Amino acid sequence: MSPQTTQVVLYSIYVEQSAVVLYLDNGSDYRPGRFVSSQADYPVAYAFALELAQQKGLKLINYVEEFS
Repeated sequence: MSPQTTQVVLYSIYVEQSAVVLYLDNGSDYRPGRFVSSQADYPVAYAFALELAQQKGLKLINYVEEFS
């Protein structure tokens, strides 16, 4: 019998020099910039990243949309 495992998808938000970046976090890639947050819920992660970008006067780069 094999144990059941649940894979949790995380969306990570980083602040780079000229943008706030939203990534689908696979845990293996190096991300430049300062890590801010990870969320399991995409709409929450997107809303947070968008608000952060607006507050900092930066553009939002959403790499998650590329994988949808």
